[in-house]
Parts: sequence; C-alpha cells; structure tokens
Amino acid sequence: MSEEKHFEQQTQRQLKDRSGAAWHHYARLTIGEPRLGAMLLYEIITGVFCNFPGMPGYWFRQKLYPFLFRSFGKNVIIGRNVTLRGAMKITIGNNVSIDDNVVIDARGEKGSISIASGTLISRNTVLRARNAEIVIDEGSDIGTNCILATDSRLVLGKDVLVAAYSYLCAGGNHAYDRTDIPIIQQGFVSKGGVVVEDDVWIGSHAMIMDGARIGRGAVIGTHSLVNADIPEWSIAFGQPATVRGSRLVKVEKSDA
Repeated sequence: MSEEKHFEQQTQRQLKDRSGAAWHHYARLTIGEPRLGAMLLYEIITGVFCNFPGMPGYWFRQKLYPFLFRSFGKNVIIGRNVTLRGAMKITIGNNVSIDDNVVIDARGEKGSISIASGTLISRNTVLRARNAEIVIDEGSDIGTNCILATDSRLVLGKDVLVAAYSYLCAGGNHAYDRTDIPIIQQGFVSKGGVVVEDDVWIGSHAMIMDGARIGRGAVIGTHSLVNADIPEWSIAFGQPATVRGSRLVKVEKSDA
C-alpha cells in the first residue's frame, strides 16, 4: 500500500465561501470554470434536452452535448437525466454509452474524468472525482448503481467488468486524530488511490478501498472487500478478500 497523504476538506470550505458572484460558484460546479457564456450554453442545452424522450432525445444530445465537454467522441449515446458537473473537465471517447440517471462529477481545480472508447456506464451509476482524477480505459463496462469516487486517483484498465452495486473508493477517508475540532474539518487521508488493471472482473456489491491494486486478469467475488493488493490472474473473495485460486491453474477433468 502507498504512504498515506493528508488533504484538506475543500468541498466544505467551498460551500461556505460566499465571496464573489453567485454565478461564479455555480459555473465552477456545472462547467468547471467561471465563464458566463459557457454556463448559459450549458443551461440551455441541458435544460431543454437532458430529459428529451425517445430517439429524438438521443439524437439531440449526440449533436449538442459535444459543446459542453472538454472532448467528445463519435457515436456517443447519452441517456435521459444524466447529470454533469465540471463538464469542461470531462473527456468522452468514441462509441461510449452513458445510460439514464448517471452522474459524472469532476469538481475542483484538478478534477478530471476520462472515459475511453467503447465504454458502457450503466444507469444510476455515479462517477465522482473531487479535485482528483478518474481514468476508465477502453472497452470497460460499469454496471448499474455503482459508485466510483476518488479524492486522489482512480484508474480502470481496458476491458474491466464492474458488476452492479459495487463501490470503488479511492481516498476520502476522513482524518480523526484531533478531538478539539469536528472530524469534518480535519480533512481526509489518501493511501494513493485505486488501480484496477486490464481484464479484471469485479463481482456485484464488491467494495474496493483506497490503496488497493487489482492485478491484470483477476476475479473479485461478489460482496468482497478489497483493502490490499490482489495479484494478477487471481481469484479472490471474502471480507477482506483473500486469494483462493488462480485463473492460470487448469483443473483436469476426471476420466471416471
């Protein structure tokens, strides 16, 4: 595991900051920068077409949403009621599908989210990079009702399968050493984020915690808690997850 690093609780400070124009704060949240023209364009496009139904809705979003993002590929499908925060810090590759009710949230000056080509983000899933980075490589599939959240760095390799209701938490563990101030004011601790290498399958309701690295080709069982490194090609499950086998070991069938 990586060495722990302490970070200030920036979100609470920003919420309490009342200096400057109100639209500046709103623009930083929605598009990532205090630019009035870009914010008004965001308001018009999302206000009219975010929930526009049927095939016309998909078509309008495909044609108009590229104006909102840092980069937007070809043949991207965006469902209804997709929430975008920090849209100018979000990169979308080709042939990406984002289902209904997804939240993609890149907040803070260093917040960024990159979703590579051929990726599927299923409905009700939340991607949240708080002054940090989420990178999802090509061909990955994120199931329904998942949460991928980071305050440091969260990286998914190519062809990663994340089953429904899984939680990948890369950072965000609150510090609590002091008793003279509330925990919420003490910032948080990061152990270096989460890395999931290529061709990994994460079962439903799994929790991948900060500091963990899952090696290439590994399988993580349902309801597992991963709080340490998992070697490549391993089959691991449990709370905490432990290695129970290897995909490289072939079980010979009996001749009987």
